[in-house]
Amino acid sequence: MADRSPFLRRKKNSKLPGYSTFDSRISKDSGISSNIEETTSTKRGLKSSTVVEDASDRVSISWENIQVFVENPRPSIIKRLCSFGKSENEVVKSKQILFNVSGNVEAGTLLAVMGASGAGKTTLMNVLAHRNIYQMEVRGTVEINNRPIGPEISSMSAYIQQEDLFVGTLTVREHLTFQAFLRMEKNVPDNQRKTRVEDVILQLGLTKCADTFIGIPGRLRGISGGEKKRLSFASEILTDPPLLFADEPTSGLDSFMAQSLITALQQLAAQGRTIICTIHQPSSQVYAMFNSILLLAEGRTAYLGPRADAIQYFDSLGYPCPVNFNPADHFIRTLAIVPGDEENCRKRVQDICDVYSAREAEFSKPETQERQDHSKSPKEKFVAFESTGYKASWCRQFRSVFWRSWLTNKRDVLIFRIRFYQSIFIGLVTGIIFFQTTIDQDGIENIYGAFFFLVTSVSFSNISAVTFTFPIERNIFLREHNNRMYRTDIYFLSKTLAESPQFFLGPLVMITVGYWMVGLRPDVLRFLAAYGILALVSMAAVSFAYIISTISPTTSVSTALSGPLTLPLLVLGGFYIENRTIPEWLSWLRYLSWFNYGFEALVVNQWDNYGPIPCNIIPNNETYTSCVYNGSIAIEQRGLKEENLLIDIYALVAITVGFRLISFLFLLRNSYKRT
Repeated sequence: MADRSPFLRRKKNSKLPGYSTFDSRISKDSGISSNIEETTSTKRGLKSSTVVEDASDRVSISWENIQVFVENPRPSIIKRLCSFGKSENEVVKSKQILFNVSGNVEAGTLLAVMGASGAGKTTLMNVLAHRNIYQMEVRGTVEINNRPIGPEISSMSAYIQQEDLFVGTLTVREHLTFQAFLRMEKNVPDNQRKTRVEDVILQLGLTKCADTFIGIPGRLRGISGGEKKRLSFASEILTDPPLLFADEPTSGLDSFMAQSLITALQQLAAQGRTIICTIHQPSSQVYAMFNSILLLAEGRTAYLGPRADAIQYFDSLGYPCPVNFNPADHFIRTLAIVPGDEENCRKRVQDICDVYSAREAEFSKPETQERQDHSKSPKEKFVAFESTGYKASWCRQFRSVFWRSWLTNKRDVLIFRIRFYQSIFIGLVTGIIFFQTTIDQDGIENIYGAFFFLVTSVSFSNISAVTFTFPIERNIFLREHNNRMYRTDIYFLSKTLAESPQFFLGPLVMITVGYWMVGLRPDVLRFLAAYGILALVSMAAVSFAYIISTISPTTSVSTALSGPLTLPLLVLGGFYIENRTIPEWLSWLRYLSWFNYGFEALVVNQWDNYGPIPCNIIPNNETYTSCVYNGSIAIEQRGLKEENLLIDIYALVAITVGFRLISFLFLLRNSYKRT
């Protein structure tokens, strides 16, 4: 049996305790493309762009006895009733994904984590990177340079996730510029940030599509899937982190681009970076580029060691690799659970993993004692990467995120046109239905209807436009927030400010078209007041929609919630039921209804100091209808008050601010809950 791999134990001849040495020389025959050699060897005065020479910049990572449990989905109500008498822990059991997985990777190593589907590759990657583990129970320890580490590992590492998440209305260069301004150190000049962006574009072969939109499926045509994968990689290596995690980096790429991408990883590893990536089914050429491999099977370690020794190791176990056969395919087939032959496959996997565990235990005692002796040294301090703060200042974060949000809204021309034409259409509908309403006893009721229709239309059109805002960008925001790129308040403030102009423009178009067609008071000041009231109604409705948007995990949930949550406020808006007739136990809800304040303000604006109003109704013995002789009576008969105009305006402002504060708190809660 082959001896234990040298990267499974700390080198005893290291120059500094806890740090490992490496050979920074790169072979001329390594097959690395000329573009990559040129960009990575260029001296720019940036720490992130030069070959690592300081031992404090190199990291080795180790993990010991990693166990991961996830809770199975809760059973249905029927199953829970059938299991009456059992404790909840018996009904809802946890499933273990990883079983005592241990290992160590030293600086300058390119490690491939392989295994069949469901082996636990991505789970192990998430545990090591401390990402996406909020729903897991994790046991064990992860160490950097023999020092335990937790969430602060994000300050020294980059994680290329399998799912490509981008703001589709940005170009490739704009996206990388945004990343560079928020992820690089504060003391790096702007011109060097832009230079680094151009180098990465050249290094990853994105020059041809640098000024192309990333794209939105079904709405905006953009770059290809392979280019998106390379862009994900480019976003993470902008700062040349000493520790890099990549989950399926070659997924969606052709064989040539996959080989080029792994070549770039090989180049970074040769410079002293520690790189761990999961890979599903690499070609023989890609497989040959890795220094070491980690094979997982059924949540256990089947092999961890040099790639060159893996064939000999499996041969010693009685599973030789056929001649001219891809070793990666052979290992995965050997460790896979074949449908119909599960029992024999699991027995084979168990035997292989047991052999490795026994082999691991044979060498673990000296290494454990050495690590304990090292940890007792009073001179050692792990201070290289303790900071978990943001790389950019508050002002730079705000400028960058607001710039991106503004571009996103500016370039989403289709949505802007739809909202603009929608406002014109609603204004025309209002004007046609209530065209030149005669101000008499019947006309008063029609004016009430016109006002409430405008308030309702403005509210629902803006609610439907906003409820999708945060669910659509939820994953992008959480990923960037977890990468410590910007604060939650920065994102919320930038997003809401960038969207505000369109919510002021819609009511202006709507009231301009409908006001004069309906024949409301021909006074410019009254018209401007009516626009101001509708604008406040619009902002209050948008703020309420932000609450729905931030509490909804998906767009379908936000759609389902918007209607039921809005209808009670609509009914209590002062049109369907008079304020003075609302039951006392329900009257508190009226104070949260912007429909109520907006409707009352528009009515007061129309009828204040208005009169006389003609009355042609002749009382008879059967019915008696009192006449409305002036605007004051018109206001009072709906249970409204003239003196409430300023109160209504202040209330709309208060609702806008209050609802936005609540929505921000929900967004803040989500951002911390999922870290």
